[in-house]
Amino acid sequence: MGNLVSVSSAPIAKLGGSRYYDLEGTLAVMKHVWEKSVIDGFELQVEPEWDSENPPLSDGQFADWTSVPKYSAAEVLEIVKREKLPILSVHANRDIGGYLCSDKNKDREKGKRLIAESLSLAQSLGSKVCTFHLWDTWKPSFDVQSLRKALSSSAGFPEVKASVENIPTHLEGYSPFRLCSLFDFVTLDLRWASMYNELDAFKSVIDRVVNVHLRGRLKGNSWLMEKSSFDFYEALAKIRSDWGYTGLLTLEPEGPMDQSNMDGFLEAMRSLRT
Repeated sequence: MGNLVSVSSAPIAKLGGSRYYDLEGTLAVMKHVWEKSVIDGFELQVEPEWDSENPPLSDGQFADWTSVPKYSAAEVLEIVKREKLPILSVHANRDIGGYLCSDKNKDREKGKRLIAESLSLAQSLGSKVCTFHLWDTWKPSFDVQSLRKALSSSAGFPEVKASVENIPTHLEGYSPFRLCSLFDFVTLDLRWASMYNELDAFKSVIDRVVNVHLRGRLKGNSWLMEKSSFDFYEALAKIRSDWGYTGLLTLEPEGPMDQSNMDGFLEAMRSLRT
């Protein structure tokens, strides 16, 4: 059985002239792509711009947050289920790690609540994987065990694998691989693996990798990894053929795209099946 091939929802909004946090615009592009039969489903990204409580921790564009429609987890579920699109994985709010590593108890409690909401959303959508950015990438000191404890809420959602992505870190003595490998399930992101020269390290935990984020810039009708120590398709072959990975592959497009790139994008997605 081959890998299920998915694409991340937020980056493809550009193919319809929408911003990544425009839920309705993103869903319109997702429906168009699904009708072309080039993928098995999608990774739904839950955006912090949808949060009515406070602006994104990682976004300096406050004006965007004030103008973007707000959605509760229940409303996101209702809107997405209405479109009857296959959601193979959910990418939780990217600010969760920032909340969990905060010095404020209120923020840490919010991080835990967002974890539970993300897992519930994934389960309700029939997704088998929920990916988390579990730490503050800039913080030089935080308690790793508290992060493990925070993710323990995943026990209440046995059908969903709570997967930790190898995002950058400034925690002394740790690399992204070392951190994410402390958890039961791992999402391997090729961009971060390239940045830290850690791709080959993931071979040792490939049995715990449940999602691979393929990061590439669209060039014609194929994918290119710029400023990387490895080629996009060579890395894909290594993971899929040499390491025997049979799990989910999720394409996260990088770089500019617009409506004129749709045909090339569709062909590039087809290239992931061969």
